Amino acid sequence: MRRNWLFAAVALAMSVSTSGCAVVLLGNASSAGGSPPQNRYGFEMSEADRYLTDSAEFVRSLDPCGFLTEDDLAALGTVVQLRPDGELSTCIADLATERSSVTDSVTIDLDGIRPMQDDADLEQITIGGEQVYLDEISEGLCRISFPIRDEFDTPTSGPTESGRSFAMIDVSRADDDACTAAKPLAETALGLLADPPLRVDSKYNLPLATKDPCSVLEHLPATWTVDRWNPTSDPYHCHFMVSSTKFEDTLAMLDVELTYVDSALRSTESEPVQQGGYTVSTRGSDSACFADVVLGNPVLGMPETEDSAARYARTVPALSVSTDSCDSAVALAVAAADVLTG
Repeated sequence: MRRNWLFAAVALAMSVSTSGCAVVLLGNASSAGGSPPQNRYGFEMSEADRYLTDSAEFVRSLDPCGFLTEDDLAALGTVVQLRPDGELSTCIADLATERSSVTDSVTIDLDGIRPMQDDADLEQITIGGEQVYLDEISEGLCRISFPIRDEFDTPTSGPTESGRSFAMIDVSRADDDACTAAKPLAETALGLLADPPLRVDSKYNLPLATKDPCSVLEHLPATWTVDRWNPTSDPYHCHFMVSSTKFEDTLAMLDVELTYVDSALRSTESEPVQQGGYTVSTRGSDSACFADVVLGNPVLGMPETEDSAARYARTVPALSVSTDSCDSAVALAVAAADVLTG
């Protein structure tokens, strides 16, 4: 049965003790003497690694739509839909105004890009006692980026080991100043961080939203061994190198992504494969293969209303995996789907 071989590799994620010395069986083996303590998935982690993985876990615990409050949105127009948008870390509000037939919008992304401080297009301002970055991208479009965690930095850390988790608020307005509208939204969001809105209290049914995609590392098919795993603060991606004795490719770069994709935009050029009780859609190129699995029912925008715009704002929970062969992509997709829905 599927779960027999799926969980046969769980021993790879465990360590055994011999005379009090730990030996890592998953990932790069380490000598017993003087090794730092193990952390996630059987890999040893530095302080910087732990900061990144903790940041990802923190973002997964938050409800993005909870940061867009009723009072702030009502000041901008009539909300016609409010829903998760594309990535699980985002939420979008569409607004109708009397001054324009074009719908305004507010989007928040809790997994935003850290701004480059020397970017000439950025203006550093203070909101709610915190330094934030304002970018007037174009006429009617404004972005404010702000930190959601304390900064991690050490004198010995390199560029990839120093960071700060940032969120972004994008405001699009047809007839009014977007940056004027963005500032109170950012101030509210910063104020909420002391007692943030959580996924467990969200009105949206978002299966997978709190799941750790890297948890699949502990439940790979029995023929696979993880050679390298790179911690990342991205909450819904996992990147690792894997060797397999079953497939022709002995080394593959895998990317596990959890996302909500608008059903109308899903690929029509994919080939469905039945494996492990799942329908896996594959789409390939000369150098890579993508395997997608739908893992839940569509999620509606504004589920508490009967507004047609909200009812037809349907997004689909899906899992996407990419490797350099379709056989291995499908195998990993099935393994990940079992772990993330179990």
